[in-house]
Amino acid sequence: MKKLTLLLTVLGLLAAACGTPEPPATPSLTASPTLLPTETPTHTITPLQPTLTVTPLLIDGILTLKVNVRSGPGTSFDSLGQLEAGAKVQVAARDSQGTWYQILYPSAPQGRGWVTSQYVTLAAGSQVPLDATPTPTGPTGRVIQRLNVRSGPGTTFNSLGLLEAGVIVFLTGKNTTASWFQVEYPAGPGGHGWVTSQYIQVESTVELPVLDDYGNLVTPGAASTPPGTVLPPTPTLGPASPDGDSSANPAINVIFSATGTHKFTYSSQVSTPQGDDKDWVAFTPYSASGTHAHLVFSLECAGNGTLTVELWQGSSLLSGWGTLACGDAGIPILLPVGQVYRMSLTPVAGAGLQLVVYTLVVQNNP
Repeated sequence: MKKLTLLLTVLGLLAAACGTPEPPATPSLTASPTLLPTETPTHTITPLQPTLTVTPLLIDGILTLKVNVRSGPGTSFDSLGQLEAGAKVQVAARDSQGTWYQILYPSAPQGRGWVTSQYVTLAAGSQVPLDATPTPTGPTGRVIQRLNVRSGPGTTFNSLGLLEAGVIVFLTGKNTTASWFQVEYPAGPGGHGWVTSQYIQVESTVELPVLDDYGNLVTPGAASTPPGTVLPPTPTLGPASPDGDSSANPAINVIFSATGTHKFTYSSQVSTPQGDDKDWVAFTPYSASGTHAHLVFSLECAGNGTLTVELWQGSSLLSGWGTLACGDAGIPILLPVGQVYRMSLTPVAGAGLQLVVYTLVVQNNP
């Protein structure tokens, strides 16, 4: 019994000395806050689109006449300069009527200018594209005969220029009797001018506003000129503006040919004792057979005077060639070919200012 007790005591002491082994510590899992992915700014990348530069097809042409280069397709637009007969041009587009061509003209603000198409010779079969530039909208009319554009609705108002037959004009008003139309005309006061309605072909004029002589809107039952307006200008007849032509530098220089130009029309004005007192026109005739050219001349005049017409060759005044005066139409004249002729047109002096607005037509028959 003592031995058993002693054995148990010894075992107890041994257990106390060695200790009871602890289970391995289990790592404590501490919940960490959920980490949201960092928000990255969104960048929308638009792929670069290739830039398409459309280069219009340019058509080579040759001028058969010295022409004005204008800022738009019409004689009412400003002249940007002149190009000589025989000059080469590059045509980019045409107007809706095909009467004007847009050409490359580096000295113009946009590098383009307009010339009348009748004096541009293109290769056979050339197709000139239509100009895509937007045009003003509104009622339009077609000019059926060459006519003056005036500063007011009447022949007593100043002439601002001429419109050629076939030109399309934008109508902006009419006078009380609809005998005159107000049209867009950049060279006129406020960008407008007046033309006699009998030479404008339109579909209807009922939508046009009624204007008085000074461009003011006429209100039914009211005076034509609203109270408080400035005194209206008195229509005046001023001298012709100098155009810079001379014997050595004529206003136009036409080269007639069997396949090119065989007719030209030139309109201008001269005056005395003030203003431009002489105009010069040059031309070179041709003949399909023989040594003499068969030409036909016509001269229409308006204003308060008449003209003296002379024919020159070099520095020599020619005689015996015939005569040409205001009102003449279809006058046949025979001239030797292969030479340059210059024609001068001078107003005849009279009482007060003599202003003559004229149109010269020369046709070279084969």
